[in-house]
Amino acid sequence: MKKVDKERCKTLLKQIIDHIDLEDRASRERQLRVWRRLKLLWEGYSRTWYSETAHDWRVWDEQDQSNTDQEYYDKPINIFRAYLESIIAALSVLVPPIKCYPDDADNPLDIATAKAGDKVAQLIYRHNDVTLLWIHALFVYCTEGMVSCYHRPECDKEYGQYQEKEFEDVDETHQTLTCPKCQNIIDDITLEEGDKPEKVSQTTCPSCNNEVTPISEVSEITVEKFKQVLNSDKARIIMECYGGLNVKTSNWARSQKDLPYLQYAYETHYANSINKFEDLRDDEDFKKLIGAKSPGAYDQYDQWARLSPQYQGEYPINVVTEKYTWIRPALYNILVADEDVNYLKKKFPTGVKVSMVNSIIAEFCECCLDDEWTVLYNPLSNYLQDDPIALLITSTQEIVNDLVSLIQQTIEHGIGQTFVDPAVLNLKAYASTESTPGGMYPIKQGSLGGKSIGDAFFETRTATLSQEVIPFLSAIQSMGQQVIGALPSLWGGQIESKTASVYSMSRSQALQRLGNIWKMLLIWWKNIHNKTIPMYMNTIKEDEHDVRQTEDGNFINVFIRMAELEGKIGKVELEANENLPISWNQVRDSIMQLLQSSNPKIMEIFCSSENLEIIREAIGLTDLYVPGEDDRNKQYEEIKLLLQSTPLTDSEPSVPIDPIYDNHVIEFEIVRKWVTSEEGRLAKITNAQGYKNVLLHGYQHQQEIQQSMQPQPPAGGPPQPNKQGNVPPAQPNPNVAREAPIMGDQHVSTVQ
Repeated sequence: MKKVDKERCKTLLKQIIDHIDLEDRASRERQLRVWRRLKLLWEGYSRTWYSETAHDWRVWDEQDQSNTDQEYYDKPINIFRAYLESIIAALSVLVPPIKCYPDDADNPLDIATAKAGDKVAQLIYRHNDVTLLWIHALFVYCTEGMVSCYHRPECDKEYGQYQEKEFEDVDETHQTLTCPKCQNIIDDITLEEGDKPEKVSQTTCPSCNNEVTPISEVSEITVEKFKQVLNSDKARIIMECYGGLNVKTSNWARSQKDLPYLQYAYETHYANSINKFEDLRDDEDFKKLIGAKSPGAYDQYDQWARLSPQYQGEYPINVVTEKYTWIRPALYNILVADEDVNYLKKKFPTGVKVSMVNSIIAEFCECCLDDEWTVLYNPLSNYLQDDPIALLITSTQEIVNDLVSLIQQTIEHGIGQTFVDPAVLNLKAYASTESTPGGMYPIKQGSLGGKSIGDAFFETRTATLSQEVIPFLSAIQSMGQQVIGALPSLWGGQIESKTASVYSMSRSQALQRLGNIWKMLLIWWKNIHNKTIPMYMNTIKEDEHDVRQTEDGNFINVFIRMAELEGKIGKVELEANENLPISWNQVRDSIMQLLQSSNPKIMEIFCSSENLEIIREAIGLTDLYVPGEDDRNKQYEEIKLLLQSTPLTDSEPSVPIDPIYDNHVIEFEIVRKWVTSEEGRLAKITNAQGYKNVLLHGYQHQQEIQQSMQPQPPAGGPPQPNKQGNVPPAQPNPNVAREAPIMGDQHVSTVQ
């Protein structure tokens, strides 16, 4: 881009961003105040107050309460975080798995691409540690009310490299000789620099076989020629989740398509900004920031809200704000001149992404907002921006803090004070005397004046805790659990009934309360991968592979081949249903209940060799020996060897069976399961000889099974020949019917 156009774009885009910064300014400051306080409560800073001078929540300390002793009794218990962690733990048992569907079920290319999409989804999961990403998304949703996913391709050498051929356009001079009769090109001569065109002489045209004098033409042609082989960095899809503290959107927007812009901001060291945007080093305005000890706050309110609670009122030095703004083409219309509006629409027809460091525009490029962002839609709110559920528990946290402080003070002041007449008791002598059981202590003679010794002492009335405090504390906690949805059965707390059925019912009710959150997160997750899977497919330049572990413990390469990406994915759905995932304890309880069942079908399922490992892990006895597990692992290892070789003959596999020591029933079932699996069906196409090798091996197991089912000879062995060398006939089976000899036309009978 020319320098003139670049400066004009910066000027126009800066006007649009200034317009965005002023929108919803007052309401955003209120939102930042709420989100900041919730972050402090999560960290355990519940004794806070808001300072209009610092525009931040301040934490009470001894300096703030130097004239009181209240801080001695303030020992807050962080139930705010405990309740939220219970909800996050219940919703993070399972990260929803992805399933891709072809655009046309009858198109083999679409089917192959859909299967490749499943592999891509698992690769994206591994690259982004989605278990941690999912937990962080839940944390952001609970404490900020809105969660957005920023997904983008990123190239880096650490992701690997691939070789890419580089071509360049070269201008060449060509002399073409054309037949004047049939217009066929007889010859095409490349002329080097300085060469003169060759003289034309009479020749025979290979097309029309006529003796002709060709027509000579010299022309300049641009051709593409190979230049060199480059080592290019591979790309990955990076996924990050942020809330309202980092992402600014319009408060009036009801869905993502209504958003005219989206701003994402965070703080970093200015050296990182220079490393990312090298042109900043020559920018005069940015040079002023480098020389300053603290570059200062460009957007102070937002920076303070995003500041780590660990600073506790301080501010990090050498920190700048990097802000990225995605602008839709509709927002160009805020410019006054139609000429400027049309200019930006022509330059950035799908939208523009502007990168800024503080108030300096560092970079801009064409980019669509929806390609890189997916914002959670909450059907329980009329707008994208909504209050976080953590607000529901703040009042409970404050009341619990007050009650705990009150109870502690009451207990300490429960020991009354005693006032004594020093004329009766020598306090100095008493303090130096060792206290012993049944000890006797003298008093001063004549000091009572005819009064009793009890008149010389007075004990103040002790403080007692109201009987309503403890029930009120329990009621407050119960109400807080109901409001936030973190019932005791959700996190394993004690409930009134101790029966398993009542506890299970209570847990189901607690999870049902969280079902709405789970459903909206599922749709949000699906929409994210509707974008990330095709995005990753577009970045692949050569066949990719991922190493995975099979059920038998072996490692295999799963390939994503370029030939599989020629089709089209119709849609992306979730394999998880809308019900909340169940925890390990629930799986164990379900299996233990089923094991007590006498249903033969259920027992057949549990006795399957493929389910033995699942049952062992569910009951928690991982060291328990399961009969048949070694046979199962042995057969999977043999299948791997069979696939790597070919049959010895048309009927003999390269890995023979052991007729004595093999468990033929289990090993044949493993072979049968592998043949019908996706891996087996793929091997049938890509490795026909290896597939046949496995079939022959399984056939030998089947023959051994059939042979074992045949009737066995008597215990004494087969009949032996007599002295004449004849073998006596076998005894007839009395249970088998036979025909009687025919005595006549009317006499036909059967003898049993």
